[in-house]
Amino acid sequence: MADAIYAPSQFRIAIAEEATFGTPITNQASFYELDITSPTQPDMASGVVEDTRKRSDGKRVMSQTDTYRVSTGGLYVIPFEAIATLATLDLLLFGVIQDFVSEEVGTPYQKVFNLDDGSTGPDFSADAGKFFTVLGADAENWSATSCVVRNLALSASPGTNGGRLTVSGEFVTGIDIDITSVTATTASWVSPGTKYFPFQSYANCSVAGADLVPYSFSLTLNNGAVRVGFDSSRNATNYHMPLFTVDCEIVAKLDAITDDLIDTYRLDPSQGSAEVAVIMDWGTDDTSGHLKFLLNAIYTGPTTRDFGAESGVGVTLSYSGVDDGTNKALVATIANAIDRSW
Repeated sequence: MADAIYAPSQFRIAIAEEATFGTPITNQASFYELDITSPTQPDMASGVVEDTRKRSDGKRVMSQTDTYRVSTGGLYVIPFEAIATLATLDLLLFGVIQDFVSEEVGTPYQKVFNLDDGSTGPDFSADAGKFFTVLGADAENWSATSCVVRNLALSASPGTNGGRLTVSGEFVTGIDIDITSVTATTASWVSPGTKYFPFQSYANCSVAGADLVPYSFSLTLNNGAVRVGFDSSRNATNYHMPLFTVDCEIVAKLDAITDDLIDTYRLDPSQGSAEVAVIMDWGTDDTSGHLKFLLNAIYTGPTTRDFGAESGVGVTLSYSGVDDGTNKALVATIANAIDRSW
């Protein structure tokens, strides 16, 4: 009789940068564990190619030959939710933005990513861009090869996870997930660490140079990644990222500054007069622990009153990052003590 009993906290995942598309990482010391808030499981049905139809075989009941199913040829989705840590967030940002600008050659190894008119998506088949092996320590260990981050949502508010910045999103892979004799040596993984980005210690939250008093913050990045091509094993040979989008929502205190922001929403963005600089950051520039998001943004909806906050009436501000040829849709900066050699 099988008598194993598992707890949710026993399910763990980690990611490792790959060098060659289609070749998974097996060195356990290369993996950085994510501080997940709930167990992560691949959506096995998402990547399976299946077709069921009743064959004209003289029967009026289904037969096993009426269903065709293979585990390759599709796109697997691996959803996740985790606490953002200083040791892992730069990997996730690279994985979704895929437009790397620079990394300092010495401590604090500040990294910069952006979305602008040059963001086209890398040629993964030529081993460009950033893609990962995602490894699960599970009742049945699993390994997903050459994953990219299709979307990533970052959010923070005082009442969630102690105010710590939270990330959620999806890894996707066009390569079959391995569930056979996978090694997951968690003792060798790099710890996610305990350096966080608490909402309560943000350094700056501003719109058009005016400081806000934020109640919550969220930023959503999406590249729309889809698989491309088939090799001899029906696995993907590349990914296509058709559109890079960045959206932001800030709920801030209603005051003399935020009360007037409705005026900018009413302007016509096509005339180039409705853009504002939106900044949210933690820490100090060029110091380990620094995290900054700078958007050149337009409003995606009118400012709306939020009457539910205990600390007083707020206003919901919604933005979309846009590139105007001079200002980038997004510049993301993060500094940690890890030399990624990017």
